[in-house]
Amino acid sequence: MYLVPMFFLGSLFYGQVYTDTSEGIIIPRLAGNILKTAEANGIYSNAKNAILVYVTAPPDPDKRTGQVEGIDDKGFYYFDAASNRWIKIISTDNTITVLSQLLCSSSSNVGLLETARPASGVSLILPYSGGNGGAYSALSIPSTGVTNLTANLSPGNLSIGGGFLIFNIKGTPPTTGTATFNINLAGKTCSFSLPVQPRTRFDDIVNVSINGQIRQMMSRNLGANPILDPDLPTQAIMGDYYQWGRKDAVATSYTSAEAISGWNKEKAPDKAWNNGTETEPIKTENDPCPPGFRIPTRHEWVGFKASSTASQIGTWTTSSTDGANNFTAAMVFSNNGNTLTLPTTGYRFYNTGALTNRAYNGNYWSSTEYANSNAYNFSFSSTINPENNGNRANGVSVRCISE
Repeated sequence: MYLVPMFFLGSLFYGQVYTDTSEGIIIPRLAGNILKTAEANGIYSNAKNAILVYVTAPPDPDKRTGQVEGIDDKGFYYFDAASNRWIKIISTDNTITVLSQLLCSSSSNVGLLETARPASGVSLILPYSGGNGGAYSALSIPSTGVTNLTANLSPGNLSIGGGFLIFNIKGTPPTTGTATFNINLAGKTCSFSLPVQPRTRFDDIVNVSINGQIRQMMSRNLGANPILDPDLPTQAIMGDYYQWGRKDAVATSYTSAEAISGWNKEKAPDKAWNNGTETEPIKTENDPCPPGFRIPTRHEWVGFKASSTASQIGTWTTSSTDGANNFTAAMVFSNNGNTLTLPTTGYRFYNTGALTNRAYNGNYWSSTEYANSNAYNFSFSSTINPENNGNRANGVSVRCISE
């Protein structure tokens, strides 16, 4: 049924109220464009508060502003002087979901969207008018512009009159720009947009899937600058180089590429970094990783590769000796919906400490020994080998994993 006013007596602007005791009353019938003209002439103000008309057609789209902004269809409307708007009278039958208008232009948002960072705590509050208490279903609206985001609305009921809809934003935006969401609810449509900013906050650890378990891996190499973007390869995030089984670094990314005087050629003994087994590792005091973390075993590197997809970024060299000043090359691993970037750091040669293979080949120690005084490492170039091995006296990068 419809909410009906008491009675109208006398003349109304642009129309008359006709009464007939056998048929009821006839409300003035006006087109939306006429009401827009009346606004321009200052006809409707406080003196006309609560006046009722039947709109025979909405105003032209370019005229749907000001007092007639909410007139989007034919129907009964009353003038609300407080808001200086015509308000649609809606059905009170909440078996059919009805609202007058989605007010995207008046929406507000909580939280920030940043490039390559999963949306967390980001939501949009969308007001509406003319709700009838009807139920609405869940919505999941994909973004356009900046993609890979969705605006999710849980099912619920509209308020009687005005209210708010809360959309929770999920996903990981791949670029900066504007993400736009086109909403359609109860036959009403509007669009809202959210900016995606350059990333300014960087996670120190990332959840990864390894051998069926969720583990935490540090987002940077040991020794890398702790405040810079770990996914943007630079000299500062290359980190340090470690000989297998030793606690202290033997070189940094700023160390000259030439041979290092007094380089230690002695190889650490077995179990120097893992006093347990591959499946049940026990961290030793020689392990250079911070508390709660340790160097991955070969078994864990194999599991990491199996659960990841990888792609190269930056400029890779075609020779093992011409990348000493190239800090752009890296392998990007996607795992468990997250991203980990491993710079192509090369390594320091076991016999002299000279740098080789930077931007040509990446190597990361495991805690697992290999025969003949070697140890396993996670290696990548054009292919990925989680079971590579090298001389324990090599200086190699370290990426820590949770214990």
